[in-house]
Amino acid sequence: MRIAVVCGHFMPEVGYQEVWIARTLVRKGIAVRVVTSTAVSSSARRLRRRPYPVGRICEDGYELVRLPVAFRFRSAVLSRGVVSAVVEWRPDAILLLGVGKLFGVPILTAAELRQVPIACFFSELHEYRRRHSLSARVVSWLQDRGFELVKRPFYRRAIRRAELLVCNMPATLEWLQQCCANREELELLEAKARVLALGYDPQLFFFSALERQQTREQLGVRPEEVLILTVTRVVPRKGLERIIAAVGKMQRVGLPVRYVLVGGLGDGYQRELLEQIQRQPIPEHFAVYPFLPPEQTRRLAAAADLGVWMQPAISANESLGVGLPLVLPRRASLLHLLQEGRTGWYWEEPHGFEETLATAVQTIAPLSEAQRCQWRQAAADENAARFSYDAILEQVLVALGVRERGVSQRDGKAA
Repeated sequence: MRIAVVCGHFMPEVGYQEVWIARTLVRKGIAVRVVTSTAVSSSARRLRRRPYPVGRICEDGYELVRLPVAFRFRSAVLSRGVVSAVVEWRPDAILLLGVGKLFGVPILTAAELRQVPIACFFSELHEYRRRHSLSARVVSWLQDRGFELVKRPFYRRAIRRAELLVCNMPATLEWLQQCCANREELELLEAKARVLALGYDPQLFFFSALERQQTREQLGVRPEEVLILTVTRVVPRKGLERIIAAVGKMQRVGLPVRYVLVGGLGDGYQRELLEQIQRQPIPEHFAVYPFLPPEQTRRLAAAADLGVWMQPAISANESLGVGLPLVLPRRASLLHLLQEGRTGWYWEEPHGFEETLATAVQTIAPLSEAQRCQWRQAAADENAARFSYDAILEQVLVALGVRERGVSQRDGKAA
C-alpha cells in the first residue's frame, strides 16, 4: 500500500500530528511519501529559524519531498508542484492535513487524483481566536472575516470531495457544521466526519515503572511526594505563573509537592518565572528545563504523578500515553481527553484551578508507589486504545476502504 501525506509544515525535530502519522504508517508496512514545503511553522520559529532545504530525502522510513515556498502569509503556505509530487507517487490514499493552511488544497480538484480516496484532518475551533484584549479582538474579527472569504470555500470543497473528515476535537465538528452552506453539505459532513483526537506515537510515549523509578531517584523525589509536570512553550498567557503560585500555596500548608516545567526558551519571561520560583517556600523543589527530546520528556512524565496544562497542547495528549493523570480546564477543546476521576480532573474556569489541583494532589499523595504504578499502567493501556496513532490510523484506513477491519496486527508496545 502507498499513502501520500500532504501538509504545509513538517518539522520532525518538533513532532506533531503529521510526523507521528508518517512514522506510524511506516511501522504498519505502508510506503509513505510526505509532500510538504520548506517553511518553518510560525509557532516553532524559536526552535528552528532557517527554512528546510528543497529536495527529497528518506527519513525514518518515509520519503520526504520539500517544495519551495511560492507564497506565505501567517500559517498559510503555497508551493508549486504539490499535485505532481502526489500523482508521481501513485498513492492508494491521501491524508491531507491542515486544509486551512491552503498547501494541499489543489489536490481536492486534481483530475488525476479523482479516484484516490482522501482523508482531511481538521483542528479548527473558535477557542483558538484570542480575545484577551481590544487589539486581539480586532485581530480575531479580521481572522473570522478572512476565513469566510478565503478559507471557507476550501473547507466546503473538502467536505464534498474527501471520503473522510477527521475532526481532532468534538468542537471542530461544530466548526465544520458552520462552514456548510446548505442541507446537502450538512448531510455529507454527517456521513463523512469522525472525531479522532490528536494522538501520540506509542513507540515514544508509554509507561515504564523502571523509567519512573530511575528518574525519580535522579531527581531526588521521595516516594510520598507528588511530582507535577507541565510541558509547553514557556511564553506569557500560558497560565504558568498561576501553576507556580498554586504549588507554592500547597507547600505552605505542608503538602508534599514538586513542580517541573519543560519548554523554557531562556528569555526574559523565563527569568521572570525563575524569580517567582525563588519566592516560593521550597524553591529547590521547582525545576525549569528547555525543550527536551521525546525520550527524556517521556521519562519525566513517567516520574511525575500529575500533569497540569492550562490550555490545549499536543504534549498533554502525549502524556496520556504515559498514563499521566491530568488536571485540565473544562473547555470544548479538552473535554474529550479525560475520564474524570480515572485519567484526570477538570477544573471550572475561572476560579476552580487551585482547589481542583489540591484535590488531585491529596488523592495521589496517600497512595503507595505500587498503587501509583498500577493506576498509571491501567490508564496508559486505556488511553492507547483511544489516542495512540496505531489505533487512530487503523480507523482512518478502514474508513477510507484501503484496510479491512481487524486484518492488521497491533504493533508491539515498547517495554
